[in-house]
Amino acid sequence: MQSDSPFPSTIVTGSGLGRPVRGRSHWFAGFALAVVPSLAVFAAAEVPPAHAQEPAQAAQRPPLNIPIFISSRTDVCHDPGDVAAIRSLALLEQHRINRQGGVAGRHVRVRFLDDERDPQKTIATMRSALADPHTVAMIGLSNSNRAKATFDALAEDIRASAIPFLSNISVNSIFESFPNVFTTQASQDFERLPVMTNFIRHMKFARPSFAGLSDAVSSTTLGDGLKKMLGAGTLVSEHRLRSNGDALDRDEVAAMIAGLKEKQTDLLVLSIGTSRAAAVMKEMVAAGVAPALFVTGRIESLPRDVANAYPNAIYQLAWDRLPEAYNDRLRKLIAREKRENWIFEGRKIPEAPGWKSGQCKARPEGAVLDPFTSDNMRAVGIGTQFADMVALVAAAARTAGSTTDMPSLRGHIAKQLTSTYATGKGAFKGSFENWSFEPAARTAVRTPFVVILPRGLGRTQLAPAQFVRVKDGSLRQIDTLYVDIDLIRAHRVDDNEKTFFAEFYLSMRDGRTASIDQIEFTNSYLDPKTNGRQISVEVLHGGGSSDAYPDQMKIYKVSGRFIFEPEFASYPFDTQRFSIDLQPKRGDTPFIIQPPPLEVRDKLVATDGWDPKVQYVGYDEDFVPIVDAYTHEASIAPFYKASFVWMMQRQTTDYFLRVVVPLAFILIVAYLSIFIPQSHFEAIVTIQVTALLSAVALYLSLAKLDSDTATLSDRLFVFDYMIVSLMIVISILRVNRFVARRTWLKGALGFIHVAVIPMMVAAMALYVQGLSMPDR
Repeated sequence: MQSDSPFPSTIVTGSGLGRPVRGRSHWFAGFALAVVPSLAVFAAAEVPPAHAQEPAQAAQRPPLNIPIFISSRTDVCHDPGDVAAIRSLALLEQHRINRQGGVAGRHVRVRFLDDERDPQKTIATMRSALADPHTVAMIGLSNSNRAKATFDALAEDIRASAIPFLSNISVNSIFESFPNVFTTQASQDFERLPVMTNFIRHMKFARPSFAGLSDAVSSTTLGDGLKKMLGAGTLVSEHRLRSNGDALDRDEVAAMIAGLKEKQTDLLVLSIGTSRAAAVMKEMVAAGVAPALFVTGRIESLPRDVANAYPNAIYQLAWDRLPEAYNDRLRKLIAREKRENWIFEGRKIPEAPGWKSGQCKARPEGAVLDPFTSDNMRAVGIGTQFADMVALVAAAARTAGSTTDMPSLRGHIAKQLTSTYATGKGAFKGSFENWSFEPAARTAVRTPFVVILPRGLGRTQLAPAQFVRVKDGSLRQIDTLYVDIDLIRAHRVDDNEKTFFAEFYLSMRDGRTASIDQIEFTNSYLDPKTNGRQISVEVLHGGGSSDAYPDQMKIYKVSGRFIFEPEFASYPFDTQRFSIDLQPKRGDTPFIIQPPPLEVRDKLVATDGWDPKVQYVGYDEDFVPIVDAYTHEASIAPFYKASFVWMMQRQTTDYFLRVVVPLAFILIVAYLSIFIPQSHFEAIVTIQVTALLSAVALYLSLAKLDSDTATLSDRLFVFDYMIVSLMIVISILRVNRFVARRTWLKGALGFIHVAVIPMMVAAMALYVQGLSMPDR
């Protein structure tokens, strides 16, 4: 069996152990036994402990297959990265699950089934997945048209298989009659339309209209649902356009614009795709018709010049990648590894027609790759969602017995999704977000946010009013707080207490409920003596008219002690995350925070011993798990939180002077001792042992760092111990009478002493220098 471990396997044969070895190999064995333990210590400090090996039972039973439906494309110049991210992150999740022992005594294996955006291939890949007796669950399939064609062709097979299918379909009518089919998309009927109609009523649009595609399932169902939810006669005009690729019938577009003008539409819900929407918007502006727009795609996908020139507000729904804010879980994931490992978008697609026609343009050579671009973060988000589904299937299956047969295991997973992970009962905390499902509709609970591009602003932001689900399933309006935090000073960082002191200005736009009294600084330090938070707030401007401050702003000065979560693996050349975390103080007064663009935020921060590198705002959704001790009924109370984050790199001048330089001199002295004539063997060993003890004493004199992992500083000292110990071992071997008789062996030891040891030290020096560079 091939191991899923990322580390190479080591095989030890019986003949190599338990019996003496004669001749020259004796001295190599002795040398190895002297040196290898030191190398092992160093390696153990470098590599984190691996998980326990999988049970033997998992190797004896066939794996549980999880087909993942993907749709690669060759019609664009550069890969958007979503398929690459799905492949990479789903495989990482597979390896993680298998390293932990698999599921129900069996390994998990993901299979990627690519339909290349061809409906017939979609049907074929689905048929292949259903025919596999080891398929435990299925994931993916997002396009509504291809999904409808597949369900129409294989309806009985999908229903009879009872395989849990975590699809990516947004139109409920496609799968609502299939009890084993779920969706990770927000339901169009239960999420999109209710939020959209509530927002239209809140904004008091009196004459809304709808324009969609007659041959797109998602568009037609949106139009029908909008007409139904708004009420008969509310839509003043309705237009179903025919599409021909990226083009629309010009006569139909002209008739639509004339109808909008005649009906004096004040809001147009536009569901024709962003590429077609840009052309229609130009024609509308040219005809003098410019109602507010509610587009079903992404505003940022519209050409910037078209969107910014539109003389009215543009709205959209968003579930992730909120304006000026990042998914904080994804940022933390990316920060733990090399940034290049998280870049998925941008690969050239040679098959794209645009390369032959000249429409495609090569990207500049040597361009700096940034994982935090909008397109790449979108790809990472999609890939992480698919990986979360693999983890969710494994988590649901683990609660079944190891002897459960396949039909029962499939049924058990489906039952878990509608009970343990049901709305209001529980949630699966994934790397992307928390996942729970509405039991009746079997849709992921993902209430969208309303995003607005205000006229003339040039940047999107959250609309002032948002809507969230409450306990009874209805929607409740909450406010958007437009907040900024200007960090003045961060100091007195305590690595062992994991705290720091911060002083900052908090400013917010005055609104209906805007006040610092409703904000909880969740990572402020809780004093165990007083059970109170060590934080103070000074009101500089409470809103209203002022000669010194903006009339529409409330401004506070806050100072206090805050907690951070350091990672010391690369200490002292580490970059740590310092944040100010905000969430609603009371669950019955929730809010969502909108920060200003990074370009207009103050980047100057005074710090002691740290260099600020990056700042951003992250958002996350968390929940409070609740169990009624009387009825044993479980439930959760969700809430949003925002984090104003500063990534800071530790200054290392002091460490170099107190540690690196002395260690370097210790090594130099120990190394020079090998050139003393061997007749003075006692002097040689005395110097080397003294160097070893000096390094140990230096380590013990350093301030102790409370860390569960070996730091780079620890590994640096272990390396020093290893090198000096190696010098001592070689010095002893070179004066040994058996070694002295073998000229070739004595010469080899001398070469290691004189040449190999300096090369090892130089390699470590280059490694440390690379970590200490400010732009690493």
